[in-house]
Amino acid sequence: MESKVIPVEKVNKENLENEILYKSKIFSTSNYYTGNDLGLNYTPEKSIFKLWAPTAKLVTLNLYSKTNIDSHVQKNSPDRQYRMFKQTISNKNVIEKNTSFDDSYNYCNENTQGIWAVEILEDLDGWYYTYCVKLPKNISALNIFLKQTELTDPLDGFNYSKESLDSFDLNSIEFKDYEAMDPYAKACSINGHYAYICDLGRIDEQIPGWQEDSLREVCQKLNPLSSPTDAIVYECHVRDMTMHPCSGVSRKGQYLGLTELNTKSPDGYSTGMDHICELGVTHVQLLPIYDYDDVDETKPFDTYNWGYNPLNYNIPEGSYATSPDNPINRIMELKSLIKAFHDKGIRVIMDVVYNHTFHTKSSEFNKIIPGYYYRMDKFGQFSNGSGCGNEIASERAMVRKYILDSVAYWINEYHVDGFRFDLMGLIDMETMKQIRDMIDTIDPSIIIYGEGWTCCDSPLIDSKRSTRSNATHESLINIGMFNDEIRDSLVGSVFNKYGLGFATGSKEINKEIFKILISGSIGHPSCKTICPRVRTPSQIINYASCHDNLCLWDKICLSTKKLEVTDDERIKMDQLAMAIVLLSQGLPFIHEGEEILRTKKMDENSYKSGDIINAIDWSKKGRYYSTFTYYKNLIKFRKEHPAFRMNNRMEIWKNISFIDIENINTIGVIIDNHSNNDPYKTLMIFFNAEKEEIEVGLPEQDWTIVFCDLSNEESDINFPITNETSIIIPGLSTVILADTESVKIHSKK
Repeated sequence: MESKVIPVEKVNKENLENEILYKSKIFSTSNYYTGNDLGLNYTPEKSIFKLWAPTAKLVTLNLYSKTNIDSHVQKNSPDRQYRMFKQTISNKNVIEKNTSFDDSYNYCNENTQGIWAVEILEDLDGWYYTYCVKLPKNISALNIFLKQTELTDPLDGFNYSKESLDSFDLNSIEFKDYEAMDPYAKACSINGHYAYICDLGRIDEQIPGWQEDSLREVCQKLNPLSSPTDAIVYECHVRDMTMHPCSGVSRKGQYLGLTELNTKSPDGYSTGMDHICELGVTHVQLLPIYDYDDVDETKPFDTYNWGYNPLNYNIPEGSYATSPDNPINRIMELKSLIKAFHDKGIRVIMDVVYNHTFHTKSSEFNKIIPGYYYRMDKFGQFSNGSGCGNEIASERAMVRKYILDSVAYWINEYHVDGFRFDLMGLIDMETMKQIRDMIDTIDPSIIIYGEGWTCCDSPLIDSKRSTRSNATHESLINIGMFNDEIRDSLVGSVFNKYGLGFATGSKEINKEIFKILISGSIGHPSCKTICPRVRTPSQIINYASCHDNLCLWDKICLSTKKLEVTDDERIKMDQLAMAIVLLSQGLPFIHEGEEILRTKKMDENSYKSGDIINAIDWSKKGRYYSTFTYYKNLIKFRKEHPAFRMNNRMEIWKNISFIDIENINTIGVIIDNHSNNDPYKTLMIFFNAEKEEIEVGLPEQDWTIVFCDLSNEESDINFPITNETSIIIPGLSTVILADTESVKIHSKK
């Protein structure tokens, strides 16, 4: 076979050489810093700044006054500069300045661990800052390290010759200065170019009840959470929920807009926060609320973005703030939003994007230590498993630490109740395990889940990826993953916009797959030929659509366009799909607006399509109020019946069985034995995807219909069926029956 010749201009030799150094044991162990004080450490008496930059020749702290920043000069000159020093770690793990240390080429000195620091003995509250990092130009850190290090053995198997390094002199190396934002910054200027110095504790004092909010007592009282499967997640975008002209919200598109209560559509239906509360979900998943690029915060409503463009991971996005130019404003208003949800008993899940950064070569990470935070391909180019130009090397010690520190910060500082990891398949399993373990020491009720796939190929080997194919691995226990299998089985593959699924009339249904899906994807004794997807139902997130791809109503309309289907039948398809999501074992997930048949005008990727496509049209709530009520009552039914929220394999295998129905488009499920302490001894669920009604047999006992299509009314349903051996299931519907004896006992309580 003829070997492929790689053009020289496509090979980045410097990156390849740096990879060798970064992957070496000596670099990893010598430069791993365990302290929790990276970034700014502020008190009114002094500020200490610490930056991890092991390959820098020099680091300088730049201080900018408010007047300087407010001038909006494109390249401001700092008002003051302070040289930072590499630090010596004493045996007591106390960092002290080593004024005699001047060998900044020594990249693997265990006494410094790559930390630069400076202490300013004055109150810097209200100042802005950046770092100036001096790095070698056109030569790799590896070559410099080898030149000045007397190693007799190869570097982790990398064979090199000292003679080959004689072509350059350490004293003649050219350097370049890079101004970088502090990656550990907690507050920033407008558009996130300068870190801001402030007293976060003083900010908290201005938010009534914020300190007590960390206990989450109201959430536990209003929506008890004893298991992840008790969660019902509602995905929404801060701006989408209030931006439409008929939202009735005054502060449209902003954090505080979503805190407003008693907001109504023109025809009198609740919107925004009240709508979410009325629906009855337990959690909201907010699309990215950290500081992201691509929306100019000086003109926040001129452009739109979902927010998957990470800029400053530990700072709230400014375009949702009422005053983006006030660094404190966005912090206070996001905390106010989170507290507003908590006051209603709703927990908040944060959508996080640790798999890539918006910028690559010019990112803050890359300006501080080139290449370290990113994976490279075999040619020394940035790998692109995210499809966004780069991917984060989560397996590296200080990258993993950064992610762990960031997650802990959002929990402790913002009282976040969960995390949704974008493209989680690009994060190695050990990192995800350490995140789960760390969270369990803070609050085990905090849930984490993510996308168990990558966008494109990655250098991270398959066996180390946090993907669905590895979901049964010990490291991923108690970490959820989106169930794209149930999504595609319900309404057709997202990769075929015209494809059909069970709810939309496909005649190619595999009932064995549905047995697995309804059972929480853990496998089932009745279908031994299909392998379990996960170990526990708490690892599976069931959904019919999300912000990506076509929304549920658009998918149904497009895929059935050429069929003889009425809009009323399409509505029933929507309700049927959501019934399976909400009545399956696992965690159900609803995308904003599904409950009022939201359309995005067939836009499959509306990440920057603007408010005309993305804003929730609240006039639809009145038009489709029966569908909203159907969703609401399904949610209420699930919350009232623990049988749909089992959390271990043996319990599900023992209590769930399936009714043998010849028609492939009708599924029957029995949940028995007061499962998970359910008030009903036996529940029987029928999902009929045929347009026509179907008659199915009943076990010999008295039954009561406790949920059906009439459940789109405000009142509960209880229709006794006595001495009947069969039941008619209407077309495109879900019917739930319970044993009459249990219903009578429960109704007396």
